[in-house]
Amino acid sequence: MNEYNEFENISASEEQTVSLSEPQKKPQKQRKSFAGVKVAALILAVVIAGGGAGFGSAYFAGRSLGIKNTISDSNTGYGDEDSRVESGDKDKGSVPTLSDLQSGVNVGVQHIASENVEYNSDGSYKYTRDLVSAVQDSIVYIEVFKNYRGGKSLYGTASGIIISKDGYIVTNDHVVDGCDSYTVKVNSTDRVTGLSESKTHDAKLLGTDSETDLAVLKIEANNLPAAVLGDSDKLRLGDDVIAIGNPLGLETSVSKGVVSGLNRQISDSSRGLSSIQTDAAINSGNSGGGLFNAYGEVVGVVNLKYVSGYAESLGFAITINEAKTVINDLITKGYVSGRAVMGITYLNITESIASYRGMTAGWQVSSINDDMPVARSGLVVGDTIIEIDGTSVFDSDIMEVFTKKSPGDTVTVTVVRNDSLGRKRNVKIDIVLSESKGN
Repeated sequence: MNEYNEFENISASEEQTVSLSEPQKKPQKQRKSFAGVKVAALILAVVIAGGGAGFGSAYFAGRSLGIKNTISDSNTGYGDEDSRVESGDKDKGSVPTLSDLQSGVNVGVQHIASENVEYNSDGSYKYTRDLVSAVQDSIVYIEVFKNYRGGKSLYGTASGIIISKDGYIVTNDHVVDGCDSYTVKVNSTDRVTGLSESKTHDAKLLGTDSETDLAVLKIEANNLPAAVLGDSDKLRLGDDVIAIGNPLGLETSVSKGVVSGLNRQISDSSRGLSSIQTDAAINSGNSGGGLFNAYGEVVGVVNLKYVSGYAESLGFAITINEAKTVINDLITKGYVSGRAVMGITYLNITESIASYRGMTAGWQVSSINDDMPVARSGLVVGDTIIEIDGTSVFDSDIMEVFTKKSPGDTVTVTVVRNDSLGRKRNVKIDIVLSESKGN
């Protein structure tokens, strides 16, 4: 029996109706290496193989921070023009902030009609059924489609969280990544009879961020049952939590558990957000759904589960406090602001491949953005970057060099360059960093 360990995104596809252990909507090896889905070794000492790109997997994808690889997955997930609002600075006077959107959402029993609800002395729900009744319609059913032979084909299903009465919805980046159009089904449940009616809306993708695995959709609707975004910093180990989503297409499925761990770092990106670990059942299709506390507030966005022959009940959700800033930027700008990038694409050449092919190990520059300061720095295509601000590009802390920088700051890169006679020489170049405008 082949046992394996892997963190996997948990969007469901139409094929995933037989076994709960089926993989996510994309084959495992097709995921982006920088999509924030691999486990850091410090968590469970699990080594995850990244998705290689080209040349027999010898050259690996240029990773996060806007330094992308020309031969990595070309799917953007942005969709057709009619399905996506273009990134870039939007009219600040017409685009609401996350705070604006949440200001109209009542706290506590915002969606519940029954007067027979019982609460504990601290104001939390006494019974799980009342909590679920109050918040279940704030979780939506998402279907994503890809264009195929002149039509559109269902690519996967997942979940989302309504965060405003007028149709802003949070989900995961990996849910919409590579897809062309999206629909959102909103339920309206009668609290007395329990009967539910639903309406399906076409959705636009406002913004997506692969490094934090978050995305925001917008539907045209009003008076929706928006969820309250709570305070994940108040969570403690052992707190009760409820996960609501649509695993394997089973709509409005509820699982209950406790907070099993806090501040888990499960992303291979230095900009990945910390996660809440829970033993509440998490399965394919729960992606983008809500993790609720005992007060009916969203404390996490469900996005990962741990798959292993030796472990079970390891689910994860992005902490809502850290997600709020990202969500606000995606709504107001279409991208996450303040991220410094060089503005290049590169091939990551390992020591072994460099030795085999007679090359220099490092980041071999394959293209340079002509609209960024890097184009005027003296860096040229074919240069191989070996150090940035004195840190080797193979150092585990190399991405932290960028997280500590802001757009407009300068980094000094050391490159190996071949002269006209084929001799290698080291050159130091100062590069002014630019702001990333998203995927």
